[in-house]
Amino acid sequence: MNPNITLKALEQSALDAHARLEPTNRDLLLDRYFVRQHLVPVLLFRMQAHIPMSPAEMAQLWAEHLGLSESLQAAWLPKLEATFARFAALLKDELQQKNPRIRLQTVLPST
Repeated sequence: MNPNITLKALEQSALDAHARLEPTNRDLLLDRYFVRQHLVPVLLFRMQAHIPMSPAEMAQLWAEHLGLSESLQAAWLPKLEATFARFAALLKDELQQKNPRIRLQTVLPST
């Protein structure tokens, strides 16, 4: 378990990473509500259990959150994986800056 990771710290790092995304990705695809209410709780659980979450899994969570049909998922998920890969890289950077002792290999996969 990563003992230094709290919900509040992870949420702030995720929102900081979100703010660093390109405006079109940030505002149209990956909104703050999704980050705070859906992504952060899943990330925290998985981080504490040492289960990395891939950009593809983040994109799938986003699609489920929106209730996308299978045809829309097939069209959008490949495009979204790049956005979530960028978000994951930014989140790793934010977490590392705030707490260098976090073992990042157990937090998010290499991007």
